[in-house]
Amino acid sequence: MAGTSQILQRRKAVENIRRITRTMEMISTARYKSYSNKRAAIVDYHDALARAGYLLVSSQTPINHPLLKENKSGKWGILVLGSSRGLCGQFNASVYRMLDVHINRAKSLNKNLEIYATQSKLLSSLAYHHITPAKVYTGFEDVPPDSLIEQMAEDFIGRYKAGQIDFFGIVYMNFHSVTNQQAQTLAIMPLIELIDDLATRAKAIWPWKTSFEDFYISPSADEVIEGFASMIIQYSIKSCFMSSAISEHVARMLAMRNATDNADDMIKELTGEYNRARQSKITGELLDIIGGTGVLE
Repeated sequence: MAGTSQILQRRKAVENIRRITRTMEMISTARYKSYSNKRAAIVDYHDALARAGYLLVSSQTPINHPLLKENKSGKWGILVLGSSRGLCGQFNASVYRMLDVHINRAKSLNKNLEIYATQSKLLSSLAYHHITPAKVYTGFEDVPPDSLIEQMAEDFIGRYKAGQIDFFGIVYMNFHSVTNQQAQTLAIMPLIELIDDLATRAKAIWPWKTSFEDFYISPSADEVIEGFASMIIQYSIKSCFMSSAISEHVARMLAMRNATDNADDMIKELTGEYNRARQSKITGELLDIIGGTGVLE
């Protein structure tokens, strides 16, 4: 059995670790709630984009726009979002497994896959698998500023319109609930796939008998979709970053909560061990006193 001083040192070290994990849990909880509130505030905006997009792509007279067409360049683009910090469980491992699905699929279809990434802990996994991103976005923590999102969107929109890529998607951790976050891919372009995804997850759209032709559009639909495409793509990119940030902070919150609970259990065990060691020491000293008294008599 370890001495009482050693047990006290171990318990003090565990208490220090517990204070750190508890603080990190509180910070992640606050950030998770902050991003959740921001996400909830744009739900109506999401539904409005989904409704407008659905009407545009379901028109009886097809809209002739490059973003609604399929390209055949043989090149795909994937933006992968990892965690900005560590200590968040299997977050990055799950994201990489989803990315690996795209890597294998691109190889099987003889497609050239360009991988874009953010400055995150996932970069070490990419380096381990000998993957060099075409570009790494830096200069932000969780969610990039609107100016950077606009720049990213316009860059990929321009490349798709020029026929340089056939597909652009984002691999990220999607937040469903505190106990359920899953790595998935959101197809950004072709635009029709993005609109289909948004419309599927939106609130019920107006009666199905209503069609695009029932609305008067000015300017023309071909001109409207140019600006609309930029809006919906920028929104979707920001939404993926926000969902990834929420999932990261939830994962870290749960991991730190488990670590804090484990520290509590260890402190309790060490306290019991200390009490037993102290009692044993006292008992030994009493026996020595009694034994000494007997010798004197």
